[in-house]
Amino acid sequence: MSPTVQTLLLGFFVLTAVMVVGRLIWGRSGLASGLKLFFPIWFAYAAWHMYVGVNEHGYSIIEELPFFILNFSVPALVAYIVLKKMA
Repeated sequence: MSPTVQTLLLGFFVLTAVMVVGRLIWGRSGLASGLKLFFPIWFAYAAWHMYVGVNEHGYSIIEELPFFILNFSVPALVAYIVLKKMA
């Protein structure tokens, strides 16, 4: 399995986890709180993933940037859609 697919699957796992934890801790309104927490957490992970690609594996920033955008935006878009449907 490619690293991009693994990262996307991890993103959906983290999204699900923050929603479940938010719901367990804060009830129905906790879903929205968990979703709002997802965005900075996932951005930080995606940025770290890009950092590793550039510094550890020798890719240039230009080579890694499309993967960063894809890895961050797909799970973030799903989280945004879920958040808007809840409103």
